[in-house]
Amino acid sequence: MPSPRLDLNSASENWIREKATRDTTIIQSIGYDNANGHIYLAQVTQGGLKLSGESAAVSSTDRTRRGDLTLTKWDMSGNTLGYMYLRNFGHGMSIGVEPVGSTAYLWTEVDGQEVDDPASETGAISSRGNRLARFPFVNGQVLDSSSPTLAKYTPVPGSTRNSASIDPVYGRLTIRYLDTDGVTKYQVHDLDLARLNIWSQPLASISERKITAVPGWPLTTYGDPFIQSYVAVGRYLYMLHGNSYEYEEISKPGIGNTFISSVNLTTGAFDPAPPSPFNENVNPAHTAAAYTLDYREPEGLGVYIPDPTRPGVFGIGMAFASGVRGARVASIYGKAGLIQPS
Repeated sequence: MPSPRLDLNSASENWIREKATRDTTIIQSIGYDNANGHIYLAQVTQGGLKLSGESAAVSSTDRTRRGDLTLTKWDMSGNTLGYMYLRNFGHGMSIGVEPVGSTAYLWTEVDGQEVDDPASETGAISSRGNRLARFPFVNGQVLDSSSPTLAKYTPVPGSTRNSASIDPVYGRLTIRYLDTDGVTKYQVHDLDLARLNIWSQPLASISERKITAVPGWPLTTYGDPFIQSYVAVGRYLYMLHGNSYEYEEISKPGIGNTFISSVNLTTGAFDPAPPSPFNENVNPAHTAAAYTLDYREPEGLGVYIPDPTRPGVFGIGMAFASGVRGARVASIYGKAGLIQPS
């Protein structure tokens, strides 16, 4: 179906600048509840906390290995309204927010399994969820992966590293997963069918496209910019890549290597096609949004609809982590320029 496409080269706007979340770790993803005017952020739970049912405080290393997550609920100005703790869920790379009346249902990874993760702030071992979960946001709740209140899903048999995001414009759920051949893929499903655990009618299925570092910036052992987040709206999948300023070889302070790209879900190719890598008005597009932040790591994408009565007019928020270790904060810069289908 024809659908508007975000103008990747449109100006970035400062929507929220350096606000605190429930915990002091780096955020991993964001999601908008456009119906109720809220933003949800996921992060690995900080070390040193003793939550309900725990006999002692748990270290940051163990939180990361187990896949314990913290959800923060913001208003649209970045003021904290609530929080949840999720135990043994995963890393929180992406979350989907499904408003049902005044309640937000979250779609996240669940059943975290240890994986090698050299990018982890607390060591080389992290966690990724092997299934999906759907649950209501309940302020102050500590939710375990084994809770009978969770709805759990395995969209693709044998898949691992599952995560999800929601297209609030077209009512779809996008999943990202690792297939049995070790290939990272995306599928798009009707949200109503996904809720009913019906996965046999995907609307799109593509393999993940890779991007490389900017020519002239030498590759290192860190390789190409990290994939950080994704969302889909209509025909297009948007991906966010980049590293923090700590990776100076490929993410120079004040410039960075943050890229936003769009992929056609019908063809699996970059759309628009890049005529010359990383020049102006191409795809993937380098963004200097929030370049003055210290540390500055791109960490999330979310679909923002300013007026719910006009869902076709949307923007995409790009979330960044900043601040010093042990006192991280979050910012959201957005792009709202749309190119209508011809």
